[in-house]
Amino acid sequence: MDTELVHLFKLGDQQAFEVIYHRYAKDLYRYARKSVQAKEDCEEMVHDVFESLLARRESLNITSLRHYLFTSIRYMIIRSFSHRDVKRKFVEHYTAFETAYDILEAEQSHDPEAVHARLLQNLDGLPERCQEAIRLRITENLSNGEIASRMNINKRTAELYIFKAFNHLRASYDKIYKPAE
Repeated sequence: MDTELVHLFKLGDQQAFEVIYHRYAKDLYRYARKSVQAKEDCEEMVHDVFESLLARRESLNITSLRHYLFTSIRYMIIRSFSHRDVKRKFVEHYTAFETAYDILEAEQSHDPEAVHARLLQNLDGLPERCQEAIRLRITENLSNGEIASRMNINKRTAELYIFKAFNHLRASYDKIYKPAE
């Protein structure tokens, strides 16, 4: 029965797609909810599975529709976990950096240029491209996407450069910030 549906779907039959959607959407959602807490994220994953199915319609070679759909949602769940972990770590490091920078600014508010110069000076131990990325972030307040575009790299690489620089700055925090005793 699914074989005929897939065949019709590949030919562009909208009703076949709707039948597939109504037959599997709820089960895919329930499957996602077992691993993902946010209802909205689960709904988005199910939507993405069907959007991908539509986009690849003509090139699909599906022997088992059910297996294909559940494998797709499983991979989306796995990707969401890895993206969430990367984002969480990035936010933690970015927050630590921002806090250090704010404290430094507050302590030496009489000369923010000196603070800025010392901060940039502590980047010397980083690779050149990593330094370039963090300087664009600090001096021009560019987003990761803008940095990636300016440096002709992909956004993920820009994020990794910024992440590495934040780690370096956090490690050298004592060199930058020496509280008055």
